[in-house]
Amino acid sequence: MSEVARLDFLLEIGTEEIPARMAPGAMADLKALFAKEMESLHLEFEKLDCCATPRRLIMVARGIPERQADRLVERKGPARNQAFDASGAPTKAALGFARSAGVDVSQLTLADVGGVEYLLARKEEKGEVTAQLLEAVIPRILSALRFPKSMRWASQKQPFVRPIHWFVALFGGKVIPFEFAGIKSGNITRGHRFMGAPEIEVDSPESYVAKLKENFVMPCPSERREFIRNEAEALAKSKGLTLLHSPELLEQVTFLVEYPVVHMGSFEEKFLEMPAEVPITSMKNHQKYFACMKDGKLSNHFVVVSNTRTKDQDVVSRGNERVLKARLEDGMFFFSEDRSRPLDAYVERLSGQTFLHGMGSMLDKTVRLEALAALIADVIAADSKADAVRAARLAKADLPTQVVGEFPELQGIMGREYARMSGEPDAVAVAIDEHYMPRYAGDRLPATPAGTVLALAEKLDLMASCFALRLVPSATKDPYGLRRAALGITRILGEGRILVPVSKLVGLAVGNLGEKAKNPDALTTEITEFVVGRLRNSLTGQYSTEAVDAVLAAGADYPFDVEAKVKTVEELRSRPDYESLILPFKRVINITTGRVAGSVDPSLLTDQAELDLWAIFSGLQGEISSALDERRFADVLAAFVKLQPPIDAYFDQVLVLCEDELVKANRISMLAAIGAAFLKFADFTKIMAGAKS
Repeated sequence: MSEVARLDFLLEIGTEEIPARMAPGAMADLKALFAKEMESLHLEFEKLDCCATPRRLIMVARGIPERQADRLVERKGPARNQAFDASGAPTKAALGFARSAGVDVSQLTLADVGGVEYLLARKEEKGEVTAQLLEAVIPRILSALRFPKSMRWASQKQPFVRPIHWFVALFGGKVIPFEFAGIKSGNITRGHRFMGAPEIEVDSPESYVAKLKENFVMPCPSERREFIRNEAEALAKSKGLTLLHSPELLEQVTFLVEYPVVHMGSFEEKFLEMPAEVPITSMKNHQKYFACMKDGKLSNHFVVVSNTRTKDQDVVSRGNERVLKARLEDGMFFFSEDRSRPLDAYVERLSGQTFLHGMGSMLDKTVRLEALAALIADVIAADSKADAVRAARLAKADLPTQVVGEFPELQGIMGREYARMSGEPDAVAVAIDEHYMPRYAGDRLPATPAGTVLALAEKLDLMASCFALRLVPSATKDPYGLRRAALGITRILGEGRILVPVSKLVGLAVGNLGEKAKNPDALTTEITEFVVGRLRNSLTGQYSTEAVDAVLAAGADYPFDVEAKVKTVEELRSRPDYESLILPFKRVINITTGRVAGSVDPSLLTDQAELDLWAIFSGLQGEISSALDERRFADVLAAFVKLQPPIDAYFDQVLVLCEDELVKANRISMLAAIGAAFLKFADFTKIMAGAKS
């Protein structure tokens, strides 16, 4: 039988401009849906790629078989005692099963499944032609694509991210005919909206890419991304400047253009009198421009990426300069107005801004932050208490300012700058900015004592307030960012090596709510468990789940300790003899779990193996205790390793559950004392033998 040919499949969905933020997700979803469909159809492909531009989603699947392979399909039917009567004749159940399986009852066989015989139908299914399967698959995939926001147009009921204008669908160079949202597939694509041909005939993925490039479309996002980065850096360098890199802006601009053209513009130097973050934010978030630096300071030049090549390139620069100037003029006016009064004067205006319904205004939150910052400072940074409390007073004062009203992204940053201009101590000004840190995953942590105190106070008050109001995150929604806040708390405590229990800090925040916190003990426990859950999720992304769970079972109140212990356990798991090392620890814990243990009476220790074990353990207790206190977890584990041989010998030579009740109780007490030492470090029963993932 000749080998089935493998062909390439090209799908292009031509649309009106897709929002840049939705394009990457659409690419990933299209790829995943197609791969799932191919798997269900038993069609393997050699390679699958998805691309996107503002006007098109593209998928190329390489090496798909021209037709499905023939398959022998087996179906299990009723049990033998239900399929045949006493005389051996097939029952209605057997006849119905044969009919549904498409075979004659005489073709059914019996198969043993778990000691019971069942009818089995075997039927060879002929593979279908792939092209015919794709006709049904593609509309199904298009219907399954989901976007953050979709729309309907004209008389179409089928939603999509944007109105669809054309489809290209080619398998082996031939059109796969289908219709979706009133548009029929074909082999005609379109070039750049302004510079390319309105209709371009293609017959393969290779000709498709080549002809798009001839018509001013770069279909590959990674190619556009690199082109923009290189051209922007080169243009800035040619002017003696350095591009201010922003990965998220680069990603956004990549999906805003099909044919990137890089230009440079400038603005008046007077706008540099504002804090650098104001023009940078205006350029980046509002205009999608790349800021430029000179000698470590913001320059009055910027790089803009357009989607069209014009005869007079300066026209593009001048147009963008006019737009930016209007925004910067607004920013300058707002900045001047804000500076007309000290930052402290804005605090009372917070009474008009709601924090959470049921938790009062932002002024009420400010009062709570002052009190909570004082409580937290007492336990982690007493010397910075005054700065932390003053910063808490001013932490939200920039919210009513006009610059923050125009640029909400600058809250905290403008508070820092206005505090400095108002003559506040630098420690207070910096803490105002730092109290939002970390703002996102991977962001910087507060670097000052006052900033650390206030960052913890902000996050703890938010969590206590939301949990008290039962505004608890669901599996899919977290509108108040409580998961981010919890992770921020664990990072600040862990990476900052702040050795204060999570539960204590949560208790301070809950107590600070006063009568608004019903059943404060239960609320403290609930929030602490939530924070520990986020710590677990964070660590299992870096280390094995078993190591994390083993350590957390021994206590989770100190994030620094937890991660340091996990690292130590992972080092143990990397040893070739780790299974033999942890087995005796697990036996100790398992045999003592659920049993009442008392003090150990050395006079009842008679066997040499138990005398040896007790002597070695007694000698190591002080070493283990001091190593735990000093966070020398590698030394703790080294001490445990010394116990492995005598524990092995003990279990080989001593019967723990002997008939003498006094001796048995004493032996259990000795093992319980050893197990308790282990459990201060980790619960090794959580680590499965043979698992090193």
